[in-house]
Amino acid sequence: MPNPTNRFRGHLPLAALLAAVGGLTLACRSTEVLQGVELKTLDWRARRFVDPARRDPSIVHVTIDQESLDRQAKDNNAWPWPRDLYVPALSFLKTAGARAVVFDVLFTNTGEASLDAALGAAVKESGRVVLAMETDAKADPRRPEAAPARFAVEAGPALAGAAAKRASVRLPIAPLLSGARALGDTKAEADLDGVFRGVPLLVSLGGRLYPTLPAAAAMLATGKTLDELAPRLTDGRLLVRFHGKALTASTSPLKTYESYHFTDLVTSFVELEEKKKPQLDPALFKDKIVFIGMSAPGLLDNHPSPIDPVFPGTEIVAAATDNLMHGDGLTRAPGASVLGLVVLALVLAGAASRLSSRLGWALGVMLGSSGLLLGASCAAFARGVWLDLAAPQLALWLGFAAASAWSYAVEGRQKRYIQGAFSFYLSPEVVRQIAERPEALALGGERREATFYFSDIEGFTSFSEKLGPEKLTQLMNRYLGEMTETVLDSGGTLDKYIGDAIMSFWGAPLPCEGHALVACKVALANQKKLAGLKAEFDALGYPPVRNRIGLNTGPAIIGNMGSPKRFSYTAIGDAVNLASRLEGANKAYGTYILISETTRRGAGDAIEVRELDFVKVKGKSEAIRVYELLGLKGETDPALVEKARLFETGLAHFRERRFEEAIAVFRGVAARFGDDHACENYLERCERYKKEPPPAGWDGSNALTEK
Repeated sequence: MPNPTNRFRGHLPLAALLAAVGGLTLACRSTEVLQGVELKTLDWRARRFVDPARRDPSIVHVTIDQESLDRQAKDNNAWPWPRDLYVPALSFLKTAGARAVVFDVLFTNTGEASLDAALGAAVKESGRVVLAMETDAKADPRRPEAAPARFAVEAGPALAGAAAKRASVRLPIAPLLSGARALGDTKAEADLDGVFRGVPLLVSLGGRLYPTLPAAAAMLATGKTLDELAPRLTDGRLLVRFHGKALTASTSPLKTYESYHFTDLVTSFVELEEKKKPQLDPALFKDKIVFIGMSAPGLLDNHPSPIDPVFPGTEIVAAATDNLMHGDGLTRAPGASVLGLVVLALVLAGAASRLSSRLGWALGVMLGSSGLLLGASCAAFARGVWLDLAAPQLALWLGFAAASAWSYAVEGRQKRYIQGAFSFYLSPEVVRQIAERPEALALGGERREATFYFSDIEGFTSFSEKLGPEKLTQLMNRYLGEMTETVLDSGGTLDKYIGDAIMSFWGAPLPCEGHALVACKVALANQKKLAGLKAEFDALGYPPVRNRIGLNTGPAIIGNMGSPKRFSYTAIGDAVNLASRLEGANKAYGTYILISETTRRGAGDAIEVRELDFVKVKGKSEAIRVYELLGLKGETDPALVEKARLFETGLAHFRERRFEEAIAVFRGVAARFGDDHACENYLERCERYKKEPPPAGWDGSNALTEK
């Protein structure tokens, strides 16, 4: 048997090479190039799996968009945006019963005192307003180093330790700040490619912790602490899972949050004051979390996002708030998961490289493996987990290239040797399989279960005397070529030619499922093929050519045998010898295909047979049952099957010593179906036993004295 230790050692160089590729891949994972590729694949997944149905319907936008600017420009200057317009908007939302109003607007510059005071009063009266501040990592003597303590929050060690350090802050003006319910930082940084995919949750300022704008909005809307909203977040940065883009156009396929023009709120408030039906029903804002921000192109609050290269910043804040409220943000898969996926990619690459000699198959395996890795990353993303896609794909294709190159350089010599050594007595497909799996070939021999095939031309000695050497050679080449082709096409192994005889077997060097049935099919096919050659042989002046075949299934020693300089792949053992004896035994019964009991059992019900005898072949003391192979089930002439069953009735009488009944059956078979050599054989035996009854303990067996 193949040595498992040697097999393992033989794969060590390839395993080491793939491990090196894996290490290189993991090292490249931290480079800007691979990070950039990974981020782009993440954006593709974000767009592919965007699902507006996941959004929180209680979140709405009120936007200072281009339409709002255009309307305002008809009456006054559109910019700077009049601060007094915020007052009726806040009053309308107060009347409507909004749960929270989040301003993604920096009120850091003072304006007209009366207007600032009026807006401050509206903020205080609302009681549910979240204002924005902007922190900076650099100290600025013109700006404070802390925000009011009442806006500070508590957080656990993980979130607190990840809070970004800030040294200064731009705060809303005092009239507004005094009435605000919460305060949130708007500072956010894009990823290395300039795209905004995440937001921080906390900043550390003046020794206190302050929430960012989405964190403050989520805490106010839910009444939960930040630790409750983000229990699994350890790096302090929420990776936003976008559910779409809130657009004014309600027909947009990416529409997520309802969006309203800012000026419509102002108009609706005035209409309510005038006892008219408002343009916007206040019920639209009942218990809603309203984000007020700017989306007009010239107001510089649009940023690249995974969903769209031009994405209002307020919508990023809203999406982050939504994620926090529902625990729906993305989480980065742990390093062990990525490592596992890289290892899987390398295993698949190594497997595909074993097929490198068959480019189509190898490419199919690689594409399938690539799809598997893609599917794993997409399935993880659909469940809110960012599992690397770029690194496993790099490991897969780089591993395949490296393993294929190694296989070609190192294993190619061995494969070419095997292909050359076996190409003469194995089919190309079997040779290819052995070259791909040389461990399946045990040089020096191994014990295998196989089915053995021997064939010989009937009367070849007298037959060859009638032909000259040239015509005999032509006939033998044609005959042997046709018979061998059937054997090889079935996956069988051609052992040798012995003059006109052919020896072959199935089950080695590679396993052959159902080899007994395969051998039976080959024997029948060769008899049919030989019958088809009759017209050609007659035209060439050859005598009638018939061959006898013997099949046996059993264990044997199979392998390369001989000297180091000259050897052949062959089989030895009793099972081989019995197949040869059965081929010769055809002469005793006038048959052309004899099979053993083990072959009959191995082929099962797929064949039709006639049990012929219980024999002891020359050189063996143990009797075996032998059968004539008639054909395949469902394809055999019904008359042959009927003849076989009638013959077997006579055989049963014979074995039970009812020789008169047996004689009657065998004569009936001959009378009904024509001369039958096996019936004549039994008639002679019955007559002999009638005169000289067999001894006690007779088992009905017959000893064959000829090979």
